[in-house]
Amino acid sequence: MAFRAGAVVVGLVAAGCSTETPGTSDSMPPMSTSITATTSATGAETTAASGEADSMVDDTSEEKLDTPFVGGPGCNFIDFLFVIDNSASMQTYQQALGDQFPSFVSAMFDAVPPNIDIHVGITTTDFDNQCSDAESTSGCQSSSPLEDIESHYRTPDADPDGGNGTQGKLFQYAGQSYFEINSDDDPAPLVEWFQEAAISAGEDGCSFEMPVAAAGWVADPANAATNEGFLRNERALLVMFFLTDEPDKSPGSVASFKQQIFDAKPTCGDEACVFVSGLIPGCAPGINQKIWQFMTGFGDDDPPWADIDTTNDYSEIFGVALAEAIADACFAVPIP
Repeated sequence: MAFRAGAVVVGLVAAGCSTETPGTSDSMPPMSTSITATTSATGAETTAASGEADSMVDDTSEEKLDTPFVGGPGCNFIDFLFVIDNSASMQTYQQALGDQFPSFVSAMFDAVPPNIDIHVGITTTDFDNQCSDAESTSGCQSSSPLEDIESHYRTPDADPDGGNGTQGKLFQYAGQSYFEINSDDDPAPLVEWFQEAAISAGEDGCSFEMPVAAAGWVADPANAATNEGFLRNERALLVMFFLTDEPDKSPGSVASFKQQIFDAKPTCGDEACVFVSGLIPGCAPGINQKIWQFMTGFGDDDPPWADIDTTNDYSEIFGVALAEAIADACFAVPIP
């Protein structure tokens, strides 16, 4: 499995999902165990195996430095948004993500600079609470007519559905819409909260999954009742992580959902303030499916991703390499 942070491709394509599309690749790079990191703030490429790093940390110590890093960091805040599919097929994937979360958090707290204020929140892919209609896919696209898809796209500004974590609302668990913690703190309470919340999101959601719309509506003022305070603006890195086993069915344009995010971050709203990753259907990149269009819409490089079905390899995408890539992105956040 190949993983490059900053210009990342994880080479996993699900069997039977590949479809030829003009202007897109019909194959992914071969799997590899090498990890190459690009420090986005400087453009200098470093290879983990060679150790030839333009390092901003003292490699002689495992402890964080108490003195500022050279040239940064640019971010003071990191807001993690997990968009988790809560449809009927998701139990195994939710559990696998929760199992890997402690290792990821440990790597993250080691990688990011000291004294970074962190928010962690969850939303689901559901826009029609208690929806009972079944939906199927073919060729990594929905088989349902557009009118059926749109009937399950109830937006919180016009038609609130009252669900917990639906329509871009943050999922409330244990009385919290999101978890706040500092990178200098013991991460154990965050791990406990997230593992339980991710599974509690459940599998009762509508089968018309709309993760891209969910990401956009998290940032919209229509959801202020549950989401206010989660997203920060200046010097705040937004990290979005998708977990879904179905192609996206969000009506509307990718650009409109991106704009909702930028509107919530007016002085730190460009691509340098957003980092996207995920475990998604392996066929999505090959046909440039809507979730892939969104994930590749924040910068020139492909985001880190992997096929959601490769549960035994979650540590490759959701582990040390991803944590270090996010830390690099933190350094690249513009300083006003």
